[in-house]
Amino acid sequence: MARPSNNFESVSLTIAVTPQMRVYLEDLTMKGTHGCSPAEAARMVLSRAIEDMINNNGLEKRKFVIQGGDVVALPLSA
Repeated sequence: MARPSNNFESVSLTIAVTPQMRVYLEDLTMKGTHGCSPAEAARMVLSRAIEDMINNNGLEKRKFVIQGGDVVALPLSA
């Protein structure tokens, strides 16, 4: 199943992983469940982990707005 289109522009983020982690990311792409590249697999795993943290109250869900063409996070509630 194709992933839904992103409503926001993507930004690049460079991360360093161990060779072992890269192999696991490659394994996920070979299974066909997490994109077609290790970078896409990392994006999907990170996205899922953040969603899980929000659902388990490890992170507070943020609200975002577009101001002047930029995506801006609203302040967290007190």
